[in-house]
Amino acid sequence: MDRIKDFLLLALLVGCLFACSIDEAQPLAHKKLVIASDFLYPKDAKFFAELTKKEKIAIEIIHMRADSIQYRLKKDGFNTNIDLVFVQSLLGIKTLENQTFQPVKNGFSDGELYGLKQIRNNWFLVGKDPFVISYLKDSLDKPSSYRELSSDYLWTSPNLASLEVLKAYVRFQFQKKPGNNQKELKDWLRGLKDHRVTYQEGADSTASTQLLLLKYSAYSKNKPLAKMKKRKVIFPKQLYSDYFGMAVVPQAKNYAVTKSFLLFWNEKANSSRFLKHFGMTALGRIKKGKGFYISPEEILALLSKRN
Repeated sequence: MDRIKDFLLLALLVGCLFACSIDEAQPLAHKKLVIASDFLYPKDAKFFAELTKKEKIAIEIIHMRADSIQYRLKKDGFNTNIDLVFVQSLLGIKTLENQTFQPVKNGFSDGELYGLKQIRNNWFLVGKDPFVISYLKDSLDKPSSYRELSSDYLWTSPNLASLEVLKAYVRFQFQKKPGNNQKELKDWLRGLKDHRVTYQEGADSTASTQLLLLKYSAYSKNKPLAKMKKRKVIFPKQLYSDYFGMAVVPQAKNYAVTKSFLLFWNEKANSSRFLKHFGMTALGRIKKGKGFYISPEEILALLSKRN
């Protein structure tokens, strides 16, 4: 009988210790950030190792297109497990423009996210993605501006969809010119289309030798292109750029962890070494009247229009 009592007492003690260990571990288990992204993959969580180690959190990345993110958030409502949305283009922000996102101003002191730029519907711009021109060093095709691709050269691109952002820049500039420039605008855009040829990947291990117009992220992530020593990349003087954006999902289950992620990115916002992983360049600060700058807000407004 005493043995049975001793056994039950031991079992009760072990049960209590096990329950305590679960209670202690549970808060840590809940410290997880779920990111839905159209350019990040689960393996990319390694780039945030510094944050995960410091804050003792886990980061889960769900890769899906912007329209799929929109569908998922609408379907799940407040029951979604997604905490943060991270997209690679103003086109993605445009796709999600009818989705409500969490205001974060009240969760931060003034100037705490100084490295990011907040725009409409509570989106944060976190990095630029310039449209670059790339050609072979020994090629005769060496344009220095986007306009030349509409008149003097044959060009191509491995990511044509993103060029809608570039076209929006062109529309904006013509809108700002005095007088009626619609014909000139149409000629510009028609010439860009007429001078476009089919993109060729290249045979075997040989990368494409074509004259390219593409986003910097697309170039840097295309290993065959990026490894070509003879390929030159130029950033036109009047540079057009797309933007990477992130937004917090309303009622995010792990808002504290989401805030930690925003603060982490803010600290890395001007680190070229960190941003290079994603094909980004820093947002930078252009003083009024100096440099070439068009607000991404103005580009967003033009993305739904077509010429």
